[in-house]
Amino acid sequence: METWQGTEALILSGSPEQEVGYVANFLQAHPSVKVVCADSGTRHLAKLHCHPDLIVGDFDSSVCPDIDCERIQLVPEKDDTDTMHALQVVIDRGCTSVWIACATGGRLDHLLSNLSLCEYAWERGCTCRILDAQNELFFVDSDTIELARDDAYKYFSIIPLDYTLHGVSITGAKYPLSDASVTRSTMYTISNEVTASHARIAIKQGRAFIIRSRDRAR
Repeated sequence: METWQGTEALILSGSPEQEVGYVANFLQAHPSVKVVCADSGTRHLAKLHCHPDLIVGDFDSSVCPDIDCERIQLVPEKDDTDTMHALQVVIDRGCTSVWIACATGGRLDHLLSNLSLCEYAWERGCTCRILDAQNELFFVDSDTIELARDDAYKYFSIIPLDYTLHGVSITGAKYPLSDASVTRSTMYTISNEVTASHARIAIKQGRAFIIRSRDRAR
């Protein structure tokens, strides 16, 4: 198996997204990233003028294109999704930083399954982010992080995965918090804004998604 130790990976999933300019911008900013297509994620390649390093999939609902690159052929009857298998492969090869794009449109079951991959990656010591035209999402567990002020993303939100997040503190933001509890049913940590050079988010106990987002241009 080829070793990708110390490299970053971008997995193109198969959601029916028409707007992929954000992926082109990402590839321009990360010229050394390993590009992996998960099954029908290959259909985005023509728009991106991009050559993949690896294609993974069972191709039960699409046709694998005739591209000269490494392929891993899966069987349709399996426990994991094509995108999850692609993530497992890049982690096994040594990647510790992974982005997944073209993963949020279309079916809700696919969306939720793809979001959960961030937690799976964290459990394996890998940082994984979901990226689309308006959002960047990542997973945290009882941690303290800093978010730099970024004109590309006006807002940030904290989405509890456990029923209650305990000891949530936010500084450097429009809506600060101090040692608060936030529940899934009454979450109020939505659409905050970084006002200092960095916002600091501390969660004493609980798992959550952090989402950085922007409004869609009109």
